[in-house]
Amino acid sequence: MKAKSKEFYKKRIIKDMTELGIYRPQFDQQIEQLAMTYYMRDLNLQQWEEADGFAQFIPYTNKAGATNISKHPGYLNNLQYGEQILKYLKSLGLTPTDAKKLNISLDTESDDFDDFVT
Repeated sequence: MKAKSKEFYKKRIIKDMTELGIYRPQFDQQIEQLAMTYYMRDLNLQQWEEADGFAQFIPYTNKAGATNISKHPGYLNNLQYGEQILKYLKSLGLTPTDAKKLNISLDTESDDFDDFVT
């Protein structure tokens, strides 16, 4: 897995926000942070894959010589990056729930049932 660049993510986020009609230059700092978090997550995944092939657990030997199973640092880092990404997406209105709060429709098509319900 090759990490995508921070610029790739920044352009994609701005494109998504522009298509939804919610992009404003005032969001650039948050977009920059989100793009960096995506990039760091990709680097973490790349290093984790190269080191242990995405193993969730690794053996750990303590000072007394006992070996225990512990969660892989790459796994734990990936969980943290995922949480950070979700927080930034929510703050930018890019999750379905937050888009709904901003009255942004994520549906591209409607059908008869949608007309009936509304």
